[in-house]
Amino acid sequence: MDIKYEKMILPKPYMSWSQLTMWVKSPDRYRKEYFESTAKLDTKYLRFGSAFANMVEDLGRLMKNIPNRASAIQELSREYPMSEGMREVLMELDINGISEYQIGNSMRAGDSTPVCKVGGIVPCFSFLDIYNPQLNVIREYKTGKAPWTKAKVLKHDQLLFYAVMLMATGKPMPEYCDLDWIETRETQSESQDFWREGPKILDVTGRIISFHREFDEREIERMETTIIKVAWQISDAYQDFLMEL
Repeated sequence: MDIKYEKMILPKPYMSWSQLTMWVKSPDRYRKEYFESTAKLDTKYLRFGSAFANMVEDLGRLMKNIPNRASAIQELSREYPMSEGMREVLMELDINGISEYQIGNSMRAGDSTPVCKVGGIVPCFSFLDIYNPQLNVIREYKTGKAPWTKAKVLKHDQLLFYAVMLMATGKPMPEYCDLDWIETRETQSESQDFWREGPKILDVTGRIISFHREFDEREIERMETTIIKVAWQISDAYQDFLMEL
């Protein structure tokens, strides 16, 4: 791997999975969004998924004081108006662990020292949907219309990215992770929804399909190499961009 500049300088204080995938798929789009600070991609599916993650996190907090899940969901619905399908999903969803578990330091509080450095050099930051520290297990939620399959989960390198980050913080390599697909549909029913006001465009069907994915040490090593390689590519391109200003 050829490196143009001696020092790694990134446009953000840390690397994330979304940055890595965007650079690999479209360096031009990455430059526009992160070098030139243009508007980030924002779709109804992204907003839905983000709001769903926040709701699950709040459910976890409520259940610390309200152990009965049905009662906790009823209380949660005061803040998050939800369909019967969403209530069914929240009743069945595996939430055993810490919701929105933070790996690394986003430096939002002014801390300039990243907690997580992949390969000892690339600062990374992510939130895990669920992390069980006792079992060292990741659980990822995916909403959306497109079906998830076992083959798709095995090819989904985001799970490897998270595993590499956990190891960079000193944890052992996770043996496996789980991914839950919460089937989502478009609907025309008009009511206040948990993620937006106005006509409801997306909702869950109530169906959850879970996939179990085991990790292999070789693919973990491959992902670590990819993270470092992409970070250097971004760094060199960003420093070229700064030199042209």
